[in-house]
Amino acid sequence: MAVKAGFIYVLTHPSDPYLIKVGMTTRAPEIRLKEHNAEFDKAAGKVVEATGQKWIIKEYFSVEDTYNAESVFFHRSPLTELPYALTNELLVLDDKHMNWNWVNDGLKTAKSIGIRRNTSQPPISKPKPKKGAKWIEAELRNSDLMPIKGYGNGITKVSFQCSQKHIFRISGFNVVRFPFCPVCEPDRFDAYTLRKVEVCE
Repeated sequence: MAVKAGFIYVLTHPSDPYLIKVGMTTRAPEIRLKEHNAEFDKAAGKVVEATGQKWIIKEYFSVEDTYNAESVFFHRSPLTELPYALTNELLVLDDKHMNWNWVNDGLKTAKSIGIRRNTSQPPISKPKPKKGAKWIEAELRNSDLMPIKGYGNGITKVSFQCSQKHIFRISGFNVVRFPFCPVCEPDRFDAYTLRKVEVCE
């Protein structure tokens, strides 16, 4: 893979302070931002379409090898360990595993990494999140939610029931972020995630 200079950028979204996007581009970051805000078939664009709010550039900086810089940012703990840390190209921060200190440490490494030693080899690809019903079940152990039988589809939308018998569908990584019933406690959710919940009659 050819070495290309460019930029690493960080986007934030007004709908959720824990939702960010970190990416690379060989063009002006402002151009890439416009694409993210207009491509409704992509993960970032779907957030814009659902909320009516656009992504904002938090920061960006130039790098010598965009692919290498992006690779060192993503290929580290907890992205290689947590099922919900990376999903659909968006990052979900939390207070327990990932926060802005973690992001800033990764950006610092990306700034200083330089060109990869063996330019004939591509950088290590982004880690894929681990999935599984056992992980969801373990994370919900202290909540009043329980999965409905047949829910084991990883981080795709699955069904859950609260102690008041409300049944709803939500992705596994979102139910771990918000282990509450959207009918009983809608205020515990951010607006974007609440719109994605499907309440069953």
